[in-house]
Amino acid sequence: MTAPRRLRHYLGRAAYGAALFVLMWTAWQAIVGFQRVESVGDVARFGAVLFRFLALVQLSLALFFAPVVAGSSISAEKDRRTFDLLLMTDLTNTEIVLGKLLGSLLQMIVLLTSALPIFALCLLLGGASFQQVGRVFAVTAAAAIAGGSVGVLVASWRDKTFQTVALTVLLVVVYLVATEALYTWLGDSRPLGLSRATWRSMLNPFYAVTSIMEPPEAVGGWLGARPEWGFIAVMLGVTALVIGVAISTLRLWNPGGGRPTHAREAIEEMERRAALHAPPQAAPESRRIWDNPVLWREVRTRAYGRRPIVVKLAYVLVFATLCLGFYLTSRGDAQVGRIDLAKVLVPVVITSLILVNLQAVTSITSERDGRALDLLLVTDITPKEFVFGKIWGVLYNTKEMVLLPIALSLWLLARGYMGFEGWFYVVGGIVILVTFSTTLGLHAAMAYDKTRSAVVNSLGNIVFLFIGILVCIFLILVSGRFESQAASFVVSICAGAVAMYASLAVRNQSTALALMAFLCPSMTWYAMTNFLMPNSDPLIGFLTIVLSYGFAVLAMLVPAISEFDVAVGRTVADAG
Repeated sequence: MTAPRRLRHYLGRAAYGAALFVLMWTAWQAIVGFQRVESVGDVARFGAVLFRFLALVQLSLALFFAPVVAGSSISAEKDRRTFDLLLMTDLTNTEIVLGKLLGSLLQMIVLLTSALPIFALCLLLGGASFQQVGRVFAVTAAAAIAGGSVGVLVASWRDKTFQTVALTVLLVVVYLVATEALYTWLGDSRPLGLSRATWRSMLNPFYAVTSIMEPPEAVGGWLGARPEWGFIAVMLGVTALVIGVAISTLRLWNPGGGRPTHAREAIEEMERRAALHAPPQAAPESRRIWDNPVLWREVRTRAYGRRPIVVKLAYVLVFATLCLGFYLTSRGDAQVGRIDLAKVLVPVVITSLILVNLQAVTSITSERDGRALDLLLVTDITPKEFVFGKIWGVLYNTKEMVLLPIALSLWLLARGYMGFEGWFYVVGGIVILVTFSTTLGLHAAMAYDKTRSAVVNSLGNIVFLFIGILVCIFLILVSGRFESQAASFVVSICAGAVAMYASLAVRNQSTALALMAFLCPSMTWYAMTNFLMPNSDPLIGFLTIVLSYGFAVLAMLVPAISEFDVAVGRTVADAG
Protein backbone atom coordinates (compact mmCIF):
# COMPACT_ATOMS: atom_id res chain seq x y z
CA MET A 1 0.00 0.00 0.00
CA THR A 2 2.93 2.39 0.50
CA ALA A 3 5.80 1.25 -1.77
CA PRO A 4 4.00 1.90 -5.12
CA ARG A 5 3.34 5.49 -4.06
CA ARG A 6 7.01 6.42 -4.02
CA LEU A 7 8.87 7.79 -7.02
CA ARG A 8 11.75 5.34 -6.73
CA HIS A 9 9.29 2.48 -7.26
CA TYR A 10 8.74 3.67 -10.85
CA LEU A 11 12.34 4.72 -11.35
CA GLY A 12 13.54 1.27 -10.28
CA ARG A 13 11.35 -0.52 -12.80
CA ALA A 14 12.30 1.87 -15.59
CA ALA A 15 16.02 1.63 -14.78
CA TYR A 16 15.91 -2.17 -14.66
CA GLY A 17 14.14 -2.41 -18.00
CA ALA A 18 16.55 0.10 -19.56
CA ALA A 19 19.52 -1.88 -18.22
CA LEU A 20 18.20 -5.07 -19.81
CA PHE A 21 17.78 -3.25 -23.14
CA VAL A 22 21.36 -1.98 -22.90
CA LEU A 23 22.58 -5.52 -22.20
CA MET A 24 20.59 -6.75 -25.19
CA TRP A 25 22.22 -4.17 -27.45
CA THR A 26 25.65 -4.94 -25.99
CA ALA A 27 25.19 -8.64 -26.65
CA TRP A 28 24.14 -7.91 -30.25
CA GLN A 29 27.24 -5.79 -30.83
CA ALA A 30 29.44 -8.45 -29.22
CA ILE A 31 28.09 -11.45 -31.12
CA VAL A 32 26.79 -10.05 -34.42
CA GLY A 33 28.27 -6.57 -34.66
CA PHE A 34 28.20 -5.11 -38.14
CA GLN A 35 28.15 -8.47 -39.85
CA ARG A 36 25.47 -9.12 -42.40
CA VAL A 37 22.73 -11.44 -41.19
CA GLU A 38 22.29 -14.07 -43.89
CA SER A 39 19.48 -16.24 -42.54
CA VAL A 40 16.83 -16.59 -39.89
CA GLY A 41 19.02 -19.20 -38.20
CA ASP A 42 21.65 -16.55 -37.41
CA VAL A 43 19.05 -14.46 -35.61
CA ALA A 44 17.76 -17.54 -33.78
CA ARG A 45 21.24 -18.42 -32.56
CA PHE A 46 21.67 -14.91 -31.25
CA GLY A 47 18.26 -15.13 -29.56
CA ALA A 48 19.31 -18.32 -27.75
CA VAL A 49 22.57 -16.75 -26.54
CA LEU A 50 20.78 -13.56 -25.49
CA PHE A 51 18.15 -15.50 -23.58
CA ARG A 52 20.79 -17.46 -21.67
CA PHE A 53 22.76 -14.30 -20.90
CA LEU A 54 19.78 -12.30 -19.62
CA ALA A 55 18.55 -15.25 -17.57
CA LEU A 56 21.90 -15.68 -15.79
CA VAL A 57 22.26 -11.94 -15.11
CA GLN A 58 18.74 -11.70 -13.66
CA LEU A 59 19.28 -14.81 -11.55
CA SER A 60 22.53 -13.38 -10.14
CA LEU A 61 20.82 -10.14 -9.13
CA ALA A 62 17.86 -11.94 -7.56
CA LEU A 63 20.07 -14.42 -5.71
CA PHE A 64 22.17 -11.61 -4.24
CA PHE A 65 19.67 -8.86 -3.43
CA ALA A 66 16.63 -10.92 -2.36
CA PRO A 67 18.33 -12.34 0.79
CA VAL A 68 19.87 -8.96 1.64
CA VAL A 69 16.59 -7.05 1.35
CA ALA A 70 14.58 -9.71 3.20
CA GLY A 71 17.07 -9.92 6.05
CA SER A 72 17.41 -6.15 6.42
CA SER A 73 13.61 -5.76 6.64
CA ILE A 74 13.72 -7.34 10.12
CA SER A 75 17.19 -6.29 11.28
CA ALA A 76 16.43 -2.63 10.52
CA GLU A 77 13.40 -2.81 12.81
CA LYS A 78 15.53 -4.43 15.50
CA ASP A 79 17.99 -1.54 15.25
CA ARG A 80 15.13 0.96 15.61
CA ARG A 81 13.69 -1.06 18.52
CA THR A 82 10.31 -1.32 16.76
CA PHE A 83 10.47 -5.09 16.31
CA ASP A 84 9.90 -5.52 20.06
CA LEU A 85 6.68 -3.55 19.73
CA LEU A 86 5.64 -5.78 16.83
CA LEU A 87 6.09 -8.85 19.01
CA MET A 88 3.82 -7.30 21.65
CA THR A 89 0.86 -7.17 19.28
CA ASP A 90 -1.63 -9.99 18.72
CA LEU A 91 0.02 -10.92 15.42
CA THR A 92 1.03 -14.55 15.25
CA ASN A 93 4.52 -15.73 14.39
CA THR A 94 3.28 -16.92 11.01
CA GLU A 95 1.80 -13.54 10.15
CA ILE A 96 4.98 -11.70 11.14
CA VAL A 97 7.42 -14.00 9.33
CA LEU A 98 5.41 -14.45 6.12
CA GLY A 99 4.43 -10.80 6.09
CA LYS A 100 8.06 -9.70 6.35
CA LEU A 101 9.19 -12.20 3.71
CA LEU A 102 6.54 -11.39 1.09
CA GLY A 103 6.58 -7.66 1.85
CA SER A 104 10.35 -7.41 1.44
CA LEU A 105 10.26 -9.40 -1.82
CA LEU A 106 7.53 -7.20 -3.30
CA GLN A 107 10.02 -5.00 -5.15
CA MET A 108 11.85 -8.07 -6.44
CA ILE A 109 8.59 -9.60 -7.70
CA VAL A 110 7.66 -6.32 -9.41
CA LEU A 111 11.05 -6.16 -11.16
CA LEU A 112 10.75 -9.76 -12.36
CA THR A 113 7.27 -9.06 -13.69
CA SER A 114 8.42 -5.91 -15.49
CA ALA A 115 11.26 -7.89 -17.12
CA LEU A 116 8.92 -10.56 -18.47
CA PRO A 117 7.98 -8.62 -21.66
CA ILE A 118 11.65 -7.95 -22.35
CA PHE A 119 12.44 -11.64 -22.12
CA ALA A 120 9.50 -12.30 -24.41
CA LEU A 121 11.31 -10.31 -27.11
CA CYS A 122 13.70 -13.25 -27.35
CA LEU A 123 10.74 -15.24 -28.69
CA LEU A 124 10.61 -12.95 -31.73
CA LEU A 125 14.27 -13.66 -32.45
CA GLY A 126 13.87 -17.42 -32.07
CA GLY A 127 15.99 -19.83 -30.07
CA ALA A 128 13.64 -19.78 -27.07
CA SER A 129 10.08 -20.88 -26.35
CA PHE A 130 7.26 -19.75 -24.10
CA GLN A 131 7.86 -22.76 -21.86
CA GLN A 132 11.53 -21.89 -21.46
CA VAL A 133 10.72 -18.29 -20.47
CA GLY A 134 8.21 -19.52 -17.90
CA ARG A 135 10.64 -22.07 -16.45
CA VAL A 136 13.43 -19.47 -16.18
CA PHE A 137 11.20 -17.12 -14.21
CA ALA A 138 9.96 -19.99 -12.05
CA VAL A 139 13.56 -20.98 -11.20
CA THR A 140 14.52 -17.34 -10.49
CA ALA A 141 11.48 -16.80 -8.28
CA ALA A 142 12.12 -20.05 -6.38
CA ALA A 143 15.77 -19.08 -5.78
CA ALA A 144 14.75 -15.57 -4.64
CA ILE A 145 12.10 -16.89 -2.23
CA ALA A 146 14.48 -19.48 -0.78
CA GLY A 147 17.21 -16.85 -0.36
CA GLY A 148 14.74 -14.43 1.19
CA SER A 149 13.59 -17.08 3.68
CA VAL A 150 17.21 -17.63 4.72
CA GLY A 151 17.58 -13.87 5.22
CA VAL A 152 14.46 -13.75 7.39
CA LEU A 153 15.67 -16.70 9.48
CA VAL A 154 19.10 -15.17 10.08
CA ALA A 155 17.52 -11.78 10.86
CA SER A 156 15.23 -13.32 13.47
CA TRP A 157 18.28 -15.02 15.02
CA ARG A 158 20.86 -12.21 15.03
CA ASP A 159 20.37 -8.78 16.63
CA LYS A 160 22.37 -6.50 14.31
CA THR A 161 22.08 -5.60 10.64
CA PHE A 162 25.73 -6.32 9.84
CA GLN A 163 25.60 -9.84 11.23
CA THR A 164 22.31 -10.52 9.43
CA VAL A 165 23.37 -9.33 5.99
CA ALA A 166 26.92 -10.68 6.21
CA LEU A 167 25.82 -14.13 7.37
CA THR A 168 23.11 -14.26 4.72
CA VAL A 169 25.54 -13.42 1.92
CA LEU A 170 28.11 -15.90 3.22
CA LEU A 171 25.48 -18.65 3.54
CA VAL A 172 24.51 -18.15 -0.10
CA VAL A 173 28.17 -18.37 -1.13
CA VAL A 174 28.72 -21.46 1.05
CA TYR A 175 25.69 -23.14 -0.49
CA LEU A 176 26.92 -22.52 -4.05
CA VAL A 177 30.41 -23.76 -3.19
CA ALA A 178 28.96 -26.82 -1.44
CA THR A 179 27.00 -27.80 -4.54
CA GLU A 180 30.19 -27.71 -6.60
CA ALA A 181 32.02 -29.75 -3.97
CA LEU A 182 29.21 -32.30 -4.00
CA TYR A 183 29.41 -32.50 -7.79
CA THR A 184 33.13 -33.27 -7.58
CA TRP A 185 32.69 -35.76 -4.75
CA LEU A 186 29.97 -37.81 -6.45
CA GLY A 187 32.21 -38.79 -9.36
CA ASP A 188 30.59 -41.54 -11.46
CA SER A 189 28.13 -42.63 -8.77
CA ARG A 190 24.38 -42.26 -9.33
CA PRO A 191 22.52 -41.67 -6.05
CA LEU A 192 18.83 -42.49 -6.41
CA GLY A 193 19.45 -43.31 -10.05
CA LEU A 194 20.38 -39.73 -11.03
CA SER A 195 23.70 -38.59 -12.47
CA ARG A 196 25.86 -36.04 -10.71
CA ALA A 197 25.10 -33.50 -13.49
CA THR A 198 21.38 -33.88 -12.72
CA TRP A 199 22.02 -33.43 -9.00
CA ARG A 200 24.02 -30.27 -9.67
CA SER A 201 21.17 -28.87 -11.81
CA MET A 202 18.69 -29.74 -9.05
CA LEU A 203 20.73 -27.95 -6.37
CA ASN A 204 22.59 -25.11 -8.10
CA PRO A 205 20.36 -22.34 -9.53
CA PHE A 206 22.82 -21.37 -12.27
CA TYR A 207 22.97 -24.90 -13.65
CA ALA A 208 19.20 -25.20 -13.27
CA VAL A 209 18.80 -22.19 -15.59
CA THR A 210 21.40 -23.60 -17.97
CA SER A 211 19.58 -26.93 -18.14
CA ILE A 212 16.45 -25.11 -19.37
CA MET A 213 18.28 -24.25 -22.59
CA GLU A 214 19.24 -27.88 -23.17
CA PRO A 215 17.26 -30.16 -25.51
CA PRO A 216 14.00 -31.45 -23.97
CA GLU A 217 15.24 -34.83 -22.84
CA ALA A 218 13.55 -36.47 -19.87
CA VAL A 219 15.72 -37.32 -16.91
CA GLY A 220 15.84 -40.99 -16.09
CA GLY A 221 15.13 -42.50 -12.70
CA TRP A 222 12.43 -41.72 -10.21
CA LEU A 223 12.32 -38.00 -11.07
CA GLY A 224 10.70 -38.42 -14.48
CA ALA A 225 10.99 -34.69 -15.24
CA ARG A 226 13.49 -32.03 -16.16
CA PRO A 227 16.08 -31.02 -13.52
CA GLU A 228 14.76 -27.45 -13.19
CA TRP A 229 11.50 -28.82 -11.79
CA GLY A 230 13.56 -30.75 -9.29
CA PHE A 231 15.38 -27.54 -8.37
CA ILE A 232 12.09 -25.71 -7.82
CA ALA A 233 10.89 -28.57 -5.61
CA VAL A 234 14.12 -28.48 -3.59
CA MET A 235 13.93 -24.70 -3.15
CA LEU A 236 10.30 -24.85 -2.07
CA GLY A 237 11.21 -27.58 0.41
CA VAL A 238 14.09 -25.47 1.75
CA THR A 239 11.78 -22.48 2.01
CA ALA A 240 9.16 -24.46 3.95
CA LEU A 241 11.80 -25.85 6.31
CA VAL A 242 13.51 -22.51 6.92
CA ILE A 243 10.26 -20.61 7.36
CA GLY A 244 9.02 -23.30 9.74
CA VAL A 245 12.12 -22.88 11.88
CA ALA A 246 11.79 -19.08 11.79
CA ILE A 247 8.14 -19.24 12.84
CA SER A 248 8.70 -21.70 15.68
CA THR A 249 11.71 -19.84 17.11
CA LEU A 250 10.69 -16.22 16.51
CA ARG A 251 9.80 -15.46 20.13
CA LEU A 252 12.43 -17.84 21.52
CA TRP A 253 15.25 -15.87 19.89
CA ASN A 254 13.80 -12.45 20.66
CA PRO A 255 12.69 -10.56 23.82
CA GLY A 256 10.28 -12.52 25.97
CA GLY A 257 11.99 -15.84 25.31
CA GLY A 258 8.65 -17.47 24.64
CA ARG A 259 8.33 -18.40 28.34
CA PRO A 260 4.92 -18.24 30.04
CA THR A 261 4.24 -15.25 32.25
CA HIS A 262 4.13 -17.25 35.48
CA ALA A 263 7.47 -18.87 34.64
CA ARG A 264 9.11 -15.48 34.11
CA GLU A 265 7.66 -14.21 37.37
CA ALA A 266 8.96 -17.28 39.23
CA ILE A 267 12.45 -16.80 37.81
CA GLU A 268 12.44 -13.10 38.68
CA GLU A 269 11.33 -13.95 42.26
CA MET A 270 14.17 -16.48 42.60
CA GLU A 271 16.70 -13.96 41.31
CA ARG A 272 15.39 -11.32 43.77
CA ARG A 273 15.70 -13.68 46.75
CA ALA A 274 19.19 -14.72 45.70
CA ALA A 275 20.22 -11.07 45.47
CA LEU A 276 18.93 -10.39 49.00
CA HIS A 277 20.99 -13.19 50.55
CA ALA A 278 24.09 -12.64 48.43
CA PRO A 279 27.08 -10.94 50.09
CA PRO A 280 27.70 -7.35 49.04
CA GLN A 281 30.04 -6.96 46.11
CA ALA A 282 32.37 -4.15 45.30
CA ALA A 283 31.37 -1.85 42.50
CA PRO A 284 32.99 -2.85 39.20
CA GLU A 285 35.92 -0.78 38.13
CA SER A 286 35.01 1.70 35.41
CA ARG A 287 36.71 1.32 32.08
CA ARG A 288 38.95 4.06 30.78
CA ILE A 289 37.72 5.61 27.53
CA TRP A 290 40.29 6.54 24.88
CA ASP A 291 40.88 10.03 23.59
CA ASN A 292 38.73 9.11 20.59
CA PRO A 293 35.51 7.73 22.12
CA VAL A 294 34.14 6.74 18.70
CA LEU A 295 37.09 4.44 18.05
CA TRP A 296 36.88 3.12 21.63
CA ARG A 297 33.25 2.17 21.15
CA GLU A 298 34.01 0.45 17.84
CA VAL A 299 36.85 -1.61 19.30
CA ARG A 300 36.09 -2.16 22.98
CA THR A 301 32.29 -2.63 23.06
CA ARG A 302 29.70 -4.87 21.45
CA ALA A 303 28.70 -2.21 18.97
CA TYR A 304 27.74 -4.80 16.35
CA GLY A 305 25.93 -7.34 18.49
CA ARG A 306 26.89 -10.44 20.41
CA ARG A 307 29.05 -13.23 19.07
CA PRO A 308 30.38 -11.55 15.89
CA ILE A 309 32.72 -14.55 15.67
CA VAL A 310 29.94 -16.36 13.79
CA VAL A 311 30.37 -14.05 10.79
CA LYS A 312 34.14 -14.41 10.87
CA LEU A 313 33.94 -18.22 11.04
CA ALA A 314 31.60 -18.23 8.04
CA TYR A 315 34.05 -16.07 6.09
CA VAL A 316 36.97 -18.31 7.06
CA LEU A 317 34.97 -21.30 5.82
CA VAL A 318 34.39 -19.65 2.43
CA PHE A 319 38.02 -18.56 2.25
CA ALA A 320 39.33 -22.04 3.10
CA THR A 321 37.02 -23.68 0.56
CA LEU A 322 38.16 -21.41 -2.27
CA CYS A 323 41.82 -21.89 -1.36
CA LEU A 324 41.41 -25.67 -1.15
CA GLY A 325 39.78 -25.72 -4.57
CA PHE A 326 42.68 -23.75 -6.04
CA TYR A 327 45.22 -26.01 -4.35
CA LEU A 328 43.62 -29.19 -5.66
CA THR A 329 43.34 -27.87 -9.22
CA SER A 330 46.84 -26.33 -9.36
CA ARG A 331 48.69 -29.18 -7.60
CA GLY A 332 51.24 -30.66 -9.94
CA ASP A 333 50.65 -27.93 -12.53
CA ALA A 334 53.89 -26.16 -13.30
CA GLN A 335 52.19 -23.48 -15.40
CA VAL A 336 49.83 -21.32 -13.34
CA GLY A 337 48.92 -18.20 -15.27
CA ARG A 338 47.27 -14.92 -14.42
CA ILE A 339 43.77 -16.23 -15.08
CA ASP A 340 44.32 -19.16 -12.69
CA LEU A 341 45.45 -16.80 -9.94
CA ALA A 342 42.52 -14.49 -10.62
CA LYS A 343 40.05 -17.36 -10.17
CA VAL A 344 40.97 -17.61 -6.48
CA LEU A 345 42.00 -14.01 -5.72
CA VAL A 346 39.05 -12.22 -7.32
CA PRO A 347 36.26 -14.11 -5.44
CA VAL A 348 38.13 -13.78 -2.14
CA VAL A 349 38.78 -10.05 -2.56
CA ILE A 350 35.25 -9.24 -3.78
CA THR A 351 33.74 -11.15 -0.83
CA SER A 352 35.99 -9.18 1.52
CA LEU A 353 35.03 -5.87 -0.08
CA ILE A 354 31.33 -6.67 0.30
CA LEU A 355 31.70 -7.54 3.99
CA VAL A 356 33.87 -4.50 4.74
CA ASN A 357 31.35 -2.29 2.94
CA LEU A 358 28.50 -3.78 4.96
CA GLN A 359 30.37 -3.17 8.21
CA ALA A 360 31.00 0.45 7.23
CA VAL A 361 27.35 1.10 6.32
CA THR A 362 25.92 -0.44 9.48
CA SER A 363 28.47 1.30 11.71
CA ILE A 364 26.44 4.49 11.22
CA THR A 365 22.95 3.26 10.32
CA SER A 366 22.73 1.07 13.43
CA GLU A 367 23.50 4.09 15.62
CA ARG A 368 21.00 6.23 13.74
CA ASP A 369 18.28 3.61 14.07
CA GLY A 370 19.03 3.22 17.79
CA ARG A 371 18.88 7.01 18.29
CA ALA A 372 22.48 6.95 19.54
CA LEU A 373 23.76 9.09 16.65
CA ASP A 374 21.61 12.05 17.73
CA LEU A 375 23.18 11.96 21.19
CA LEU A 376 26.65 11.62 19.70
CA LEU A 377 26.21 14.67 17.47
CA VAL A 378 25.45 17.00 20.39
CA THR A 379 28.81 16.26 22.03
CA ASP A 380 32.09 18.02 21.32
CA ILE A 381 33.37 15.23 19.07
CA THR A 382 34.98 16.70 15.97
CA PRO A 383 34.19 15.48 12.44
CA LYS A 384 37.71 14.05 12.11
CA GLU A 385 37.33 12.04 15.30
CA PHE A 386 33.99 10.68 14.16
CA VAL A 387 34.94 9.81 10.57
CA PHE A 388 38.41 8.41 11.21
CA GLY A 389 37.20 6.66 14.35
CA LYS A 390 34.59 4.88 12.25
CA ILE A 391 37.11 4.02 9.52
CA TRP A 392 39.67 2.53 11.90
CA GLY A 393 36.93 0.78 13.86
CA VAL A 394 35.55 -0.84 10.69
CA LEU A 395 39.00 -2.00 9.64
CA TYR A 396 39.65 -3.42 13.11
CA ASN A 397 36.37 -5.34 13.20
CA THR A 398 36.95 -6.72 9.69
CA LYS A 399 40.65 -7.37 10.03
CA GLU A 400 40.20 -11.05 9.15
CA MET A 401 38.56 -10.05 5.85
CA VAL A 402 41.55 -7.84 5.06
CA LEU A 403 44.46 -9.94 6.33
CA LEU A 404 43.40 -13.30 4.89
CA PRO A 405 43.54 -12.16 1.21
CA ILE A 406 46.96 -10.65 1.92
CA ALA A 407 48.03 -13.94 3.55
CA LEU A 408 46.83 -15.79 0.45
CA SER A 409 48.96 -13.54 -1.74
CA LEU A 410 51.95 -14.26 0.52
CA TRP A 411 51.38 -17.99 0.08
CA LEU A 412 51.21 -17.54 -3.70
CA LEU A 413 54.48 -15.59 -3.52
CA ALA A 414 56.15 -18.29 -1.42
CA ARG A 415 54.98 -21.01 -3.83
CA GLY A 416 56.46 -19.12 -6.76
CA TYR A 417 53.13 -18.54 -8.49
CA MET A 418 53.83 -14.78 -8.64
CA GLY A 419 56.87 -12.57 -8.38
CA PHE A 420 57.60 -9.95 -5.76
CA GLU A 421 56.57 -7.13 -8.09
CA GLY A 422 53.22 -8.75 -8.81
CA TRP A 423 52.69 -9.47 -5.11
CA PHE A 424 53.35 -5.83 -4.25
CA TYR A 425 50.79 -4.71 -6.81
CA VAL A 426 48.21 -7.19 -5.48
CA VAL A 427 48.66 -6.10 -1.85
CA GLY A 428 48.62 -2.42 -2.80
CA GLY A 429 45.45 -2.96 -4.82
CA ILE A 430 43.77 -4.77 -1.92
CA VAL A 431 44.65 -1.95 0.49
CA ILE A 432 43.30 0.83 -1.74
CA LEU A 433 40.12 -1.11 -2.63
CA VAL A 434 39.42 -1.91 1.04
CA THR A 435 39.87 1.78 1.88
CA PHE A 436 37.49 2.72 -0.94
CA SER A 437 34.92 0.15 0.17
CA THR A 438 35.04 1.48 3.75
CA THR A 439 34.70 5.11 2.68
CA LEU A 440 31.88 4.26 0.27
CA GLY A 441 29.97 2.55 3.07
CA LEU A 442 30.32 5.56 5.37
CA HIS A 443 29.29 7.90 2.56
CA ALA A 444 26.15 5.87 1.77
CA ALA A 445 25.24 5.62 5.46
CA MET A 446 25.45 9.42 5.79
CA ALA A 447 23.49 10.02 2.59
CA TYR A 448 20.53 7.70 3.29
CA ASP A 449 18.41 7.79 6.40
CA LYS A 450 17.10 4.22 6.10
CA THR A 451 19.34 1.21 6.59
CA ARG A 452 17.93 -0.77 3.68
CA SER A 453 18.41 2.08 1.21
CA ALA A 454 21.97 2.67 2.38
CA VAL A 455 22.88 -1.03 2.17
CA VAL A 456 21.31 -1.55 -1.28
CA ASN A 457 22.86 1.58 -2.81
CA SER A 458 26.30 0.93 -1.34
CA LEU A 459 26.39 -2.73 -2.34
CA GLY A 460 24.91 -1.85 -5.73
CA ASN A 461 27.91 0.36 -6.47
CA ILE A 462 30.30 -2.41 -5.43
CA VAL A 463 28.49 -4.94 -7.63
CA PHE A 464 28.48 -2.56 -10.61
CA LEU A 465 32.13 -1.60 -10.34
CA PHE A 466 33.55 -5.10 -10.04
CA ILE A 467 30.98 -7.68 -11.15
CA GLY A 468 29.11 -5.62 -13.73
CA ILE A 469 32.28 -4.57 -15.53
CA LEU A 470 33.49 -8.17 -15.50
CA VAL A 471 30.33 -9.06 -17.44
CA CYS A 472 31.17 -6.39 -20.05
CA ILE A 473 34.70 -7.75 -20.36
CA PHE A 474 33.29 -11.26 -20.78
CA LEU A 475 31.24 -10.04 -23.73
CA ILE A 476 34.36 -8.50 -25.26
CA LEU A 477 36.16 -11.83 -24.88
CA VAL A 478 33.24 -13.60 -26.55
CA SER A 479 33.31 -11.32 -29.57
CA GLY A 480 37.10 -11.13 -29.73
CA ARG A 481 36.91 -7.52 -30.97
CA PHE A 482 36.38 -4.40 -28.90
CA GLU A 483 35.46 -2.22 -31.89
CA SER A 484 32.39 -4.37 -32.58
CA GLN A 485 30.74 -3.23 -29.36
CA ALA A 486 32.48 0.05 -28.61
CA ALA A 487 29.27 2.07 -28.83
CA SER A 488 27.24 -0.22 -26.60
CA PHE A 489 30.10 -0.47 -24.13
CA VAL A 490 30.32 3.32 -23.86
CA VAL A 491 26.56 3.48 -23.30
CA SER A 492 26.79 0.82 -20.57
CA ILE A 493 29.62 2.62 -18.78
CA CYS A 494 27.92 6.01 -19.06
CA ALA A 495 24.56 4.67 -17.86
CA GLY A 496 26.23 2.99 -14.92
CA ALA A 497 28.20 6.15 -14.13
CA VAL A 498 25.01 8.26 -14.15
CA ALA A 499 23.30 5.79 -11.82
CA MET A 500 26.38 5.75 -9.59
CA TYR A 501 26.42 9.55 -9.40
CA ALA A 502 22.71 9.65 -8.60
CA SER A 503 23.34 7.16 -5.79
CA LEU A 504 26.35 8.98 -4.35
CA ALA A 505 25.18 12.57 -4.72
CA VAL A 506 21.70 12.12 -3.24
CA ARG A 507 22.53 14.62 -0.45
CA ASN A 508 25.82 16.32 -1.36
CA GLN A 509 26.29 17.17 -5.03
CA SER A 510 29.80 18.05 -6.10
CA THR A 511 32.01 18.07 -9.15
CA ALA A 512 34.43 15.66 -7.46
CA LEU A 513 31.68 13.05 -6.98
CA ALA A 514 30.61 13.45 -10.61
CA LEU A 515 34.19 12.97 -11.79
CA MET A 516 34.57 9.98 -9.48
CA ALA A 517 31.37 8.37 -10.84
CA PHE A 518 32.63 8.61 -14.43
CA LEU A 519 36.29 7.89 -13.63
CA CYS A 520 36.03 4.72 -11.52
CA PRO A 521 34.05 2.53 -13.99
CA SER A 522 36.23 3.38 -16.99
CA MET A 523 39.48 3.02 -15.05
CA THR A 524 38.31 -0.27 -13.54
CA TRP A 525 37.58 -1.59 -17.02
CA TYR A 526 41.01 -0.41 -18.22
CA ALA A 527 42.80 -2.09 -15.31
CA MET A 528 40.94 -5.38 -15.86
CA THR A 529 41.63 -5.47 -19.59
CA ASN A 530 45.27 -4.58 -18.94
CA PHE A 531 45.45 -7.58 -16.60
CA LEU A 532 44.02 -9.91 -19.28
CA MET A 533 46.55 -8.88 -21.92
CA PRO A 534 49.45 -11.38 -21.84
CA ASN A 535 52.33 -8.96 -22.40
CA SER A 536 50.99 -5.96 -20.53
CA ASP A 537 52.84 -4.07 -17.82
CA PRO A 538 51.11 -4.69 -14.45
CA LEU A 539 52.45 -1.36 -13.16
CA ILE A 540 50.03 0.48 -15.45
CA GLY A 541 47.02 -1.35 -14.07
CA PHE A 542 48.23 -0.83 -10.49
CA LEU A 543 48.71 2.91 -10.96
CA THR A 544 45.30 3.14 -12.62
CA ILE A 545 43.60 1.56 -9.61
CA VAL A 546 45.58 3.62 -7.09
CA LEU A 547 44.97 6.96 -8.79
CA SER A 548 41.29 6.46 -9.64
CA TYR A 549 40.20 4.92 -6.35
CA GLY A 550 42.51 7.13 -4.32
CA PHE A 551 40.76 10.13 -5.86
CA ALA A 552 37.40 8.47 -5.11
CA VAL A 553 38.34 8.12 -1.44
CA LEU A 554 39.26 11.81 -1.24
CA ALA A 555 36.10 12.82 -3.12
CA MET A 556 33.96 11.14 -0.45
CA LEU A 557 36.20 11.76 2.56
CA VAL A 558 36.72 15.52 2.21
CA PRO A 559 32.98 16.43 2.14
CA ALA A 560 32.33 14.01 5.00
CA ILE A 561 34.72 16.03 7.18
CA SER A 562 34.40 19.58 5.85
CA GLU A 563 30.59 19.41 5.51
CA PHE A 564 29.96 16.98 8.33
CA ASP A 565 26.76 18.64 9.60
CA VAL A 566 25.16 18.53 6.17
CA ALA A 567 26.39 15.00 5.47
CA VAL A 568 24.79 13.49 8.58
CA GLY A 569 21.66 15.61 8.30
CA ARG A 570 22.27 17.63 11.47
CA THR A 571 21.57 20.85 9.58
CA VAL A 572 20.92 22.03 6.05
CA ALA A 573 23.22 23.98 3.84
CA ASP A 574 21.07 27.12 3.91
CA ALA A 575 21.09 27.23 7.71
CA GLY A 576 24.86 27.70 7.81
